[in-house]
Amino acid sequence: MVADLEVWALTGDEALRSALNDPRFRRNWRSWRALGEGEVPENHPVRAMVHLDNMLTSDGAEHRRLRGLISRAFTPRRIEALRPVVEKTARELIDALAERPEGEPVDVKEELAYPLSVAVFAALFGFDPSHHDRMRAMVATAFSQGTSEEVAALRADVDAFVDELVSAKRTEPGEDMTSVLVTANEDGDRLSDVELRDTLWLMITAGFETTASAVANGVQVLLAHPEQLALLREGKAEWATAVEEVLRHSTSVAALPFLFAVEDVEIGGVTVAKGEPLLLGYLAANLDEERYGDSAERFDLTEDRPRNLGLGHGPHTCLGASLARMELETALRGLFTRFPRAAVDDDDPAEMPSVFINSPLALPVRLGTPAS
Repeated sequence: MVADLEVWALTGDEALRSALNDPRFRRNWRSWRALGEGEVPENHPVRAMVHLDNMLTSDGAEHRRLRGLISRAFTPRRIEALRPVVEKTARELIDALAERPEGEPVDVKEELAYPLSVAVFAALFGFDPSHHDRMRAMVATAFSQGTSEEVAALRADVDAFVDELVSAKRTEPGEDMTSVLVTANEDGDRLSDVELRDTLWLMITAGFETTASAVANGVQVLLAHPEQLALLREGKAEWATAVEEVLRHSTSVAALPFLFAVEDVEIGGVTVAKGEPLLLGYLAANLDEERYGDSAERFDLTEDRPRNLGLGHGPHTCLGASLARMELETALRGLFTRFPRAAVDDDDPAEMPSVFINSPLALPVRLGTPAS
């Protein structure tokens, strides 16, 4: 059940990978029978997530067109140019944590994960720092199971926010990705106003909540497995390996909506009727014993794991995957190098109230004496 909608969920790795590459399933919300027949309320929270025209909700040639235009903003050179921003921001945030009174719990999600992710995202897209709190509030509503009134207010706020941003970049373009998207042109093709607005909203929702939650999850799972953290500190495991295991074992993206069947399809032991939605269960698939063996549910840096689904698969693989990995490795390495005695303050923190995001609401940690 997803916010009062009955849907099938794909939770096995093989079935999910297969569906993501199967032309009998579409991303486009126009293939959703219940939506077309008026069975989904206008301001239903999940409707607000899928009733968009961007590369996540498109297929085939249209998806290739949109991704081609947008990928010009995600070149390896542009992403690598952000490394100094990532490293400087993480260092400053960790330095600030070192000034806190020793023994006082610190919410690592609030004081490291969020400000790092938002600052990098703002630098990438040219958002003014004054908009950080507004962006966070909008994304929190989008990923929660809000009321119809909250969803309607969110949609109005998103439209106003993106329109303000686009207008500013058209008047005074810069080197940021928003400016690139505003002027993106390939063989005379541009993003329409609707595509531009919905693409920027996709970038906002995908751009920092998922990364901030991944950083929090990485801190949480490493503190819960001190023997694995010791391997990293002793140089017996690589931080890049830890990043991949965090993305697999503790992915921040629990699930995403939807794939829609364009004909009756048998998959994962069930028949999905034409027009019905499939929820994409990434977290469950990443813990699938048929792919990862008996140790699937164990966080273990010594296992030789096959590629996980933490950043997607197939045509819709995350465009910002390399940036997410960069932020995650920089934050985890920096925090645990500076605070070798860090310990979790709450073994069972409350989870975010979301079907889609897997992460604690807050992560209080006792950092201990910082290393010099």
